[in-house]
Amino acid sequence: MADERDDTPLLPSTNHTTTSTSPAILESEGQNNNTTLRTDTEESSCVIPDADKVTHNNNDDEGCTQSVPFSSRSGALHDLDVAVPNNNESVSRTENSPPGPPQCHLPPRDIISIFVVVFDSKEGNLLEWRLPQELSLEGVEFRALISGAHTVTSDFIFFRQGDYYGAACYEKLEIISDAERGARMKSVGVIVSSYSLLHHHLEFLSQQVRQMLVRPGEYGDLEEYYRERKAFIPSSWDTPQKAGQSPIHAPYPRTSMEVQDKELRDFLSTYGEQSMVLWRATLLRKRVLLLSAPPIGPACSRVRTISLLCSHTTLGLPSHLLRPLFYVSLADMDLIQDQHSYVACTTERIFEEKSGICDIYVDNHSVKVPPNLQHLLSITTEDRKRFTSLQSIIQNSSSRLEAFHSFFTDLNNRIFTTLSDVALSARATVGKEEILSMGLSPQQDRGFVRELAATHGFDVTVKGAACQCCCPLCCSCVS
Repeated sequence: MADERDDTPLLPSTNHTTTSTSPAILESEGQNNNTTLRTDTEESSCVIPDADKVTHNNNDDEGCTQSVPFSSRSGALHDLDVAVPNNNESVSRTENSPPGPPQCHLPPRDIISIFVVVFDSKEGNLLEWRLPQELSLEGVEFRALISGAHTVTSDFIFFRQGDYYGAACYEKLEIISDAERGARMKSVGVIVSSYSLLHHHLEFLSQQVRQMLVRPGEYGDLEEYYRERKAFIPSSWDTPQKAGQSPIHAPYPRTSMEVQDKELRDFLSTYGEQSMVLWRATLLRKRVLLLSAPPIGPACSRVRTISLLCSHTTLGLPSHLLRPLFYVSLADMDLIQDQHSYVACTTERIFEEKSGICDIYVDNHSVKVPPNLQHLLSITTEDRKRFTSLQSIIQNSSSRLEAFHSFFTDLNNRIFTTLSDVALSARATVGKEEILSMGLSPQQDRGFVRELAATHGFDVTVKGAACQCCCPLCCSCVS
């Protein structure tokens, strides 16, 4: 039906609040950099969401039973409940009962690389240290330490590195040192196989970046963390993705219910009815770029939420209609131009001045739609009703994120299933009845449906759809 587009991977590329506390002032002598550290005020910290503890199956550890905390079934988000006796319950076993398998709690083997990035006053962003050393992390120094980082004390960043994902925690420490121009800035990060795993490392990373600022060069804890959690590194790490090859994706990352709700409230309060514009853009596989001043962490969360808007379980279509790239920098400019569809965020406004970079700019609370797309992405009467319904459903749900995800999955399935059924019919024509069955407006959405069918390869005619064709005699959409 529809071929998955050849999205060139972005090579080495919640709403959480990031707070800044008073910087520490350092003023004594060190052996390596002529600066020792004295903390006059409380250190700044990266505010980390309370991610639930997680264990993963590990075939290398025989006899250990471990739980998988999260899965995706039929397009919905589910938690796997594991029955655990409470402290007041006794667990009895008959004398003849065989002993159960030993219980152990092993860390997940998910880390492909671990690294430290530093800002050097003379050379700029530098990759200070990494494991394994033979693994190329090209460009990671610009993704893990964002443009404009000097304006904030702490932040967290998500980004793509090849076909994988990265998470980093950043902190700035004010120091008395001419060589470092009064500030030391570092990020400590990991590369993992999927973004469902990113949150589980943030607490450790935030602790380590603080340690790297105070005791630079001490990598023992990072080395141990990597050894305990290192994953198999695929031989294709540096190999460009082939046409038709699906990138590694994962369900929405497992975080605490409080964090999930906060992210969703922030997203809906920030964009309101404009959320429906973003929904339309994701279905049409447009390139969406969020512009944000530092800290970039909240924007990374919104990128993740936007990627859920086009969720579906329709057979014959790519499981993910656009790629979440998270944070991108100026160093990614050429590579972004090769992407057919994505959602990303950046702190660099120069992107806004470049043509061919993206289709939709999202500047703080404003979703900017270019004139050539307004007839496809404008908010309709049905969209306003839909948004009101979404708010009501989320408000009355115990799991708001799952309700949000299910709402758009069901909506998108209706649309794609109708298009698929029409394409397989002898008539192959989408009329008023079919558009209504999609939950769309026959008066306002004919052009959108026509563009949607063309985007995903549905061979249908949309009756009465508006079109930009210069010759009405040859246009197949005129009935």
